[in-house]
Amino acid sequence: MRYLILGASAGLGRCLAEQLAARGDGLILVASDQQDLDALSCDLRLRYSVDVEYMAIDLRNFDPETLKQWIIEGPGLPTGILFVAGLGNANDTGVLEQATVDNLITVNFAAGIKLLTAFMPEMLSGQVSTVAGIGSVAAIRGRRANMVYGAAKRGLEFYFESLRHRLADTNCTIRFYRVGFMRTTMLTQSNPLLPAVSADWVAARIIANLKRSGGVTYLPSWWRLVALILRLVPWFVFRRLNI
Repeated sequence: MRYLILGASAGLGRCLAEQLAARGDGLILVASDQQDLDALSCDLRLRYSVDVEYMAIDLRNFDPETLKQWIIEGPGLPTGILFVAGLGNANDTGVLEQATVDNLITVNFAAGIKLLTAFMPEMLSGQVSTVAGIGSVAAIRGRRANMVYGAAKRGLEFYFESLRHRLADTNCTIRFYRVGFMRTTMLTQSNPLLPAVSADWVAARIIANLKRSGGVTYLPSWWRLVALILRLVPWFVFRRLNI
């Protein structure tokens, strides 16, 4: 098996790369930091004797066809694609420079659509047989924080729902995750309202479900109940919550 991971050099992407390598899978790693990718690739090759190739690209401005061509001519088509990339901003409360808004939308939403559109023929044929996308509980309900980030992740979730419908009669399985608070650099709150889990824990559960198609999966699963409660809170109450 060979997996393409976008957003591979840190956090959840790095944990997925390490756990997939540990079970013997080949990897194609994509992220923006050349040095991190080089160090990670060397480490995984030495520790697990697996094939690891990488390309450093900026998801804010990349050509998916160029990336795809490099993959075809080099490491070869992946068995699965994991879109893990995410970009947050602590000041995402409605007043941002346009460049920052564009970056949040592109990295969290548009880049995933561009990539998967490029690989659609291979997904339809079953050559790419697994696709997973990573969303966030920030998209459960609009609030005064993470406004652009949450909107972008909700848009990505809608696209994955459409993708699952489009590929329902193929051998390509689609899965999307709404992930709760993780102990990574993106968790800017020192004391989140609800317990945070490790990226290793999340990665293990995503890998366990790689061959299973499904709708939206919450990690941890108890976030589904939290999401239901948040959606049921009347607006006149919700608007007063400082969240």
